Amino acid sequence: MLHSKNTLLESHNFIDDINFTQDDPCIFITYPSGAAGDLLISIVDKHYLRTGCEYYGIADNGRVHMFTSDYEMMDLFSAYEFTDQWFYDLADQLGSRNLNYSLLDQIIFGCHMYKPDQTQYILDTFPNAKIINISPINNYGCQLLEFLATFKLQDAIIDIDAIKVGNVLSLVEHDRVLNIPFGALFNATLYNKYYDQIIDFLDLNGRLICFDYIQYYLSKQHPLIQDKLINYSKELS
Repeated sequence: MLHSKNTLLESHNFIDDINFTQDDPCIFITYPSGAAGDLLISIVDKHYLRTGCEYYGIADNGRVHMFTSDYEMMDLFSAYEFTDQWFYDLADQLGSRNLNYSLLDQIIFGCHMYKPDQTQYILDTFPNAKIINISPINNYGCQLLEFLATFKLQDAIIDIDAIKVGNVLSLVEHDRVLNIPFGALFNATLYNKYYDQIIDFLDLNGRLICFDYIQYYLSKQHPLIQDKLINYSKELS
């Protein structure tokens, strides 16, 4: 853990009826299905003392089991609309796990709001939010994503070369948005490069998770795609 002890998070500082609002600082990690968003969330989470996130490891099919501060409420139960009810449900979700916003030092959301209009919606709604967005930068990246998402979520294998994809989405350029190309984390050089950018972007103290963790993640991917992911990451250098 790189953060110093934060006495404000001690239980005697519990303040009831203090709930997360749209004006509070938070982190959004947005990504398409299959883009290793949960992998990145698990890394970022380690830099904070208490976020309400929970990590349960990497399954044999390569899927990272990571629950965000809202326990994936955003992806599972909402229509991506940040209404008063959404904020109420978030407070209720934290309370159901004996957590309280007054005792968290960061809120981390992970969701599939990766499209430009959704990114802008987050920026407009949360004036103090920072967004790390993972997106494919070419059609082959989109094909790899489709294979990963289908295998991990449906336990089905598809022919990568036969996958039809649409146009690559444009990216939102903003000082509160850090865009990371899908696949960049799978190459040691790029991993360190973008990790350093994340450190600067989130005002962290330094690197905490070594590339060995990424190599373990890659070792759990389906044999049909392991080498493709590694070779694709080299093309991004």
